[in-house]
Parts: sequence; C-alpha cells; structure tokens
Amino acid sequence: MANSATVVPVLTLRRRTLGEVGYAWYERYRGGVAARLLLWLLLLYFLAPIIWTIASSLKTRAELFQATPSFITLNPTLANYQYALKRLTGFEIFFRNSLIVTLGATALQTVLATLAGYGFARLRFRGRDLIFYTMVMLIFVPRAGGLMAQYELMSFLHLRNSLTGLILAFSAGLAVPVFIMRQAFLNLPPDFEDAALIDGCNRFQAFWYVMAPMATGAMMVVALFEFIRVWGEYLFTLTMIDQRELFTLGIGMAMQFLGVSMEFGEFTSYGAQAAAFVMASAPVAAFFLATQRWFVRGLMEGLKF
Repeated sequence: MANSATVVPVLTLRRRTLGEVGYAWYERYRGGVAARLLLWLLLLYFLAPIIWTIASSLKTRAELFQATPSFITLNPTLANYQYALKRLTGFEIFFRNSLIVTLGATALQTVLATLAGYGFARLRFRGRDLIFYTMVMLIFVPRAGGLMAQYELMSFLHLRNSLTGLILAFSAGLAVPVFIMRQAFLNLPPDFEDAALIDGCNRFQAFWYVMAPMATGAMMVVALFEFIRVWGEYLFTLTMIDQRELFTLGIGMAMQFLGVSMEFGEFTSYGAQAAAFVMASAPVAAFFLATQRWFVRGLMEGLKF
C-alpha cells in the first residue's frame, strides 16, 4: 500500500514592526491616551509651583540670581534651610502654637460637624430645614466681612491673645463641614440604625456605635479641609494675636522675613523664604498622605447628591 503524504499548510507569521504595534495600540486606546495626557498636563501645571519652590530652597544664591533660571538644581544645598532656621528665631514655638491650634480646631470641628450633620439628616424637629439652609447661606459670606465684629466679640469674651480663643473661633465655621456630614448620613442606609434601635440601643448609642463608624470617610474629609484651612490661616490670626510668643507659624514667618529687603538692601533671601515655606507646608502634606485612603473613600462613598 502506497504511503500517502499529508500536506500541512505552513502559515508564515510576519513580525510586525514597532511602529505598527504602536499604531494598533493607539487605535485601541486613543481615548484613554488623550485623557491620560490631559491629566498629566494638569498634574504638571499644578505641581510646577511646588517643584519650583522645593528646587529654589535647594539652590545657591548664584543659581537663584542667574540670568537664565533653571527649573531644577544640579548642586543642591541645605544652606537655605540652615539660614531660615537661624533667622526664624522661635521656630519651635511658632510650630508648636500652629500644631496646638490646628489639631484642636480640627478635632473639635469634626466632632461638632458630625453631631450636627447627624441631627439634620436623621432627627425631625421644628425649623430643621430653615436652620440648615440659613447655615448653608453663611458659606457665601466672606469671613473678612465680619472681622471687626469678631474682634469686638473676642475682646468682650477675653479670648484675644489666646490659643484657646483661636481654637474656638476656627471651630465655629461649621457651614461646609455640617453640609458634608449631613450628605454623608443621608446616603447611609437607615436600616442599620433601625436595627440598632430595635435591639435596644437609644438614639445616641445607635449614632455612636453604628452610624458614626460608617461615616468615617466623610469625617476625614472634614478633618483634612479644616486642617489645611487653619494651618494656613493668616488674616484672622494676625488680627486676634498681638503677643509674639503666641504667633502661629504663618504669622511668625511673615514677621521674620518682612524686613529682609530693607535690612540687607538689594539682597532678598528667596532661597531661605522658599525653605521656610517648604518646612511650613510639610505637616499639611504629611497629614494628607496619612489620611489619603480615608479621604478618597469619603469622597466616593458619602458625598453623593
């Protein structure tokens, strides 16, 4: 019997060039590429001042005043930080005051906003909506507009030149935090609270053990916003504080570097100022990085309209 040969067709695979692969990938993901490119451009736009400040804090005086400025430095130095700490006498005191005021105001406002937001979202009482919408309207009132009235009130209550007075004053700005917490509690299922009440919990126990832990993300949003606002606040603090030992970091930095150009003539310590700004903003960046996961969770879960 004759052997029959089976012919198997052989497929020749042509290797695509790198350009063809790139074009095919672009055709498939060109919508995503455009979106990512736009996001990277926006990120660079917002990060450029931060990168410029950090780079300036590491430059020498010759690099800062050269004819063609550079975006980064090739010879970084910590001399600006040393000069800033030397010139900024009382840095430890200013930093401590800022930390006390910011942490105190953040903790107090977060607690008050959580309680008020729960009350406006879950409790029924006469005038609830009127009180809430009146509070929301305070968002559109600039804080500087009532500065003189606040000054007289703080003087009458003997809260001027006091860190406690600053904590209480900053904690009183509850319009935005209460709005955030109210929206968070409105978007939580009421079934959990009803089950806790059926099991024998009173209203406060249902709030403390059931509802408040579910709104942790929104609470971190409020805490982060308040931390950033109080840490960088200048006008109100400068109005209420006259004693140098009670200055916060922002006021102390402004007072120390205000007369540099007049004292040293043509010389202006841009590098030292940039170093001071980097040191002053470091706690805010650290707090955001520490609470970033909860912050994103609060924005995605609780703040729905």
